[in-house]
Amino acid sequence: MNSGNLRISAFFLAFIIPLIAGIFFNVIPYIGAGLELLPGDLGDTRFNIFILEHGKQFMTGEVQEYWNASFMYPEAEVISLSDNLIGTAPIYAFYRIIGLDLFTAFQWWTITLVILNYACSFKLFDFIFKNPWIAGIAAFIFTFSLSLASQMNHAQTFPRFALPLALWALLMWDKNLKPKYFVLASTLLVYQFYCGIYLGFLFFIPFFTVFLIVGIKNKKTIFQQLSSIRTLLFYTISIIINLILVYWLFAPYYRRSKDSALHTYQEISHSLPGLLSYLTPPPESLIHGYLEGNMLGHPAFWDHWIFSGWIAFGSFILVSLLLVFRFKKLKKILGRPLIILLFAGLMTFLFTLRIDEYSLYYFIQKIPGYGAMRSMTRVINVQILFFALSAGTLFLLIIRKTKIRSWSVFLVALPLLIVDNFLLFDAANTTAKKTMQNRHENIVSKLEHVPEGSIISYEPDTSELQSTIIHYQIDAMLGAQALHLKSVNGYSARAAYNFDRYWMVPNKENRSFWFARFPEIDTSSIVVVK
Repeated sequence: MNSGNLRISAFFLAFIIPLIAGIFFNVIPYIGAGLELLPGDLGDTRFNIFILEHGKQFMTGEVQEYWNASFMYPEAEVISLSDNLIGTAPIYAFYRIIGLDLFTAFQWWTITLVILNYACSFKLFDFIFKNPWIAGIAAFIFTFSLSLASQMNHAQTFPRFALPLALWALLMWDKNLKPKYFVLASTLLVYQFYCGIYLGFLFFIPFFTVFLIVGIKNKKTIFQQLSSIRTLLFYTISIIINLILVYWLFAPYYRRSKDSALHTYQEISHSLPGLLSYLTPPPESLIHGYLEGNMLGHPAFWDHWIFSGWIAFGSFILVSLLLVFRFKKLKKILGRPLIILLFAGLMTFLFTLRIDEYSLYYFIQKIPGYGAMRSMTRVINVQILFFALSAGTLFLLIIRKTKIRSWSVFLVALPLLIVDNFLLFDAANTTAKKTMQNRHENIVSKLEHVPEGSIISYEPDTSELQSTIIHYQIDAMLGAQALHLKSVNGYSARAAYNFDRYWMVPNKENRSFWFARFPEIDTSSIVVVK
């Protein structure tokens, strides 16, 4: 076998082995070997399925308006109460169009995103390290980290593949200053907002850091380029198009913000990760149970299970210290692109870190849009990219120092990473797909006699259902959606104004209280289902 074939074989093995290992050890626990499970519970997971299904119905012409979905009727633009998942809805729609039911389509949507997250991060890491073996290790951390187990109930955090691609495009722009790479980077940033608004805002911190460094370093050349009318028009038109896309996405959220107060720093500060958050694993961890109690007693402590394993987090701490105290030497060894990304990762960590009640995020939160977010531990979905980068950097330094072969480091590092990030299959936060399917079939059977386009209110006996009433609200949402009905029932990231009473107890009294806001609606035609 010649050297060219050997390089291709090495690249393929470095790419495919961590991907297969990650799917087996860190994805199958959440979807099952026979697709019998879904990640998360009967609440947020099914709500995200509703959002994806709504996107599919909009794309196929089954519904005419995107923002006005069929829940919390007659509230306008209810999609703006939460994330929207528009960016990856076409992937879900594809699986629905080829005949899969909505729960199986969601599983394949999840699998597809896992592969995209891995492949796109592998591209960035291979570009940075020029070493596929290290790229495979780093991509494994980014895609399959233990720290992401706490995010499995929040499907809006699954699409992360635009993050590494946007950084790759920025570095390519820095390398040759071709305007197409700036356009690609900015478009990918906007696309990440379409995939998930939370991660779009959180990713903006490292993105802007890299953009600022590249822009300042190349300012003379960029200004010279802008003296060309053609180049100036290219930049201007691309920026205008992206601003239009941003406006279309955020206009409903801006209108919504006028009717509800944004979160203050005091309200969300407890959700910012502290140092102990980064040292608290989820209960699914195989070997890190001795750390589980670190955040007990903290508000929403389960959101702070973001320990990424000793290899990833330890690498980040060590490389960050080297970046601060051995900057010149490290820059000479590693090169400019890697240093830029490591610095951006350190800034992201520092600007979202909470020490007691204090954090530099206090200043970030004052930027328009950031006040709408309240669950800040989701920043781990962005930070894990830089933890992975740090681990790759450490392995690269070991290879260069010891002159050991890269594949040897790979063969040692990957098994250690698997153990460090191993999830106990039986402990994973999952729900049986059959349970979701049975609930859906049950509510559809109760509603199928109702004429299409009617208003329904599902009002089961709630005396024994208070702890799970949200699940019944989502039952009604999905059932009404399947039959093209309008549902008074609803659930989202937050309740619409005056909806909270009906949200907790859906009955005639609370329904009347809700509709008091809408005197123009004829409530006599509402079909009440028990």
